[in-house]
Order: sequence, then structure tokens, then C-alpha cells
Amino acid sequence: MNRAPSPLERDRGLMLPPKIEVYQVQHLPIVKAYADKIGLGEVINQLVSTEMAIDPGTMVLGMILDTLSGRSPLYRLEEFFAQQDTARLLGKAVAPEAFHDDTVGRVLDRLDEIGTMKLFTACAVRADQVCGLDKRYGHCETTSVSVSGESLPPADPQDQQKQAVPLTITHG
Repeated sequence: MNRAPSPLERDRGLMLPPKIEVYQVQHLPIVKAYADKIGLGEVINQLVSTEMAIDPGTMVLGMILDTLSGRSPLYRLEEFFAQQDTARLLGKAVAPEAFHDDTVGRVLDRLDEIGTMKLFTACAVRADQVCGLDKRYGHCETTSVSVSGESLPPADPQDQQKQAVPLTITHG
């Protein structure tokens, strides 16, 4: 029993479905959405000037996405993006060759020249402006702080009350 081919099948000459590209993006579109929300690329591009084919904001976003996907070495970013839908993850179609390790190195050099704390602060301020973060409480990661020596309280309890100490060091 032969059926007549549909007009679409006649036009193609084949009965095969169109080629479908499949990418395993996992959580990366969510990361991209948050980066877009805080304007990560715009902040970086305002602070870091370059004449390369790829802007520093896109390169940094690419490195962040790579890091959060399992972290391949920087010299393999080109391979990572050869397996990704760059239009979806970066907001524009970018050839994987744009992530050549020499280009990544040049962008990292420019970031270092500007100052990573300056870049981080600008991104954090932008995130605060967009998200309205609650700044009533601060957190200090103390596991990376080491203190040595003795910290003895003054012998006279009245001297202890007179000292304006911003925090009390306790045992434990």
C-alpha cells in the first residue's frame, strides 16, 4: 500500500525531518537571565575598553557560564562554545573561535588593568540598584581570617568599659 507524498515531501524530495540542533544548556539560561537583569555585560563594557571583535562583557559572561557548567580550562573555552547555542547563552551568535585562549588572555589582562575590585564593586552596586538588596546586615567570611597572639581584657573592669571596642573577641 503506497501513499501519495505530501506537497512538503515532494518539495524536499525526502521524507526526513529537518535537521534539529540539540544543546544541553542545563541551568545556564537562568544564569544568563540574571546577568541580563543586572546588566553585567553593560557594566563591564563601560569600564573596560577594547578593540577586539568580542566585547569584554560577552567574554566575561562566557567565562562565567563555562565556570558554572563544570569549569573547563580557559584554553578550552573555544571547545566549550563549539557545543553551545551561543545565541541563547550570550544573547548573540558568537563564533566559538572568538573564545580563543589568546583573546581570553587579552580580556583578562584588561580586567586586571582596570582592577578586579573596581569591576566587582560596579557589578555589585548595579545588582543592588536593580534588585534592591537589603543592606541592614553584613556578613564577613571569617574562615579566611587568622588571628594570633594573646587578647587579654584590661585588668581593671572600669577600663574595659571605657574602651570603645567595636566587637568583643571571645573564645571559640
